[in-house]
Amino acid sequence: MADVRNDLNGLRMQLPGNPAIYLIDEGCKRHIPNPPTFDNLFRDWSYIQDIDIDEIQTGTQITDGAILAQGKGRAEVYLIDGGTKRYVPSPAVMDRYNFRWPTNRIDTAIIDAIPTGRPIAAPH
Repeated sequence: MADVRNDLNGLRMQLPGNPAIYLIDEGCKRHIPNPPTFDNLFRDWSYIQDIDIDEIQTGTQITDGAILAQGKGRAEVYLIDGGTKRYVPSPAVMDRYNFRWPTNRIDTAIIDAIPTGRPIAAPH
């Protein structure tokens, strides 16, 4: 039986010999569907961990085209994925997940209209 591994939140992992890359989020592995989505979310490809991820519970796939976004005039950063926005609560969490800081700000009305999900969690 696979485990929920909250201690691994924010890490990107890959099973040796398998091209699929996963983000550990809420203790589960979430498949990153393609390189453009990976590039939308992460600063670089340097932190991929090679471990046996079959021991980690599988979560929902990250949505193709998921992005990080900030509203105009706001400091809050959100992961927009699967039709919801999830608040990234601190620069330390941005760093832990190796998230790319958004370079384009979008209209706050658009951000406000997106349903809110649980905040992105640091390891615990």
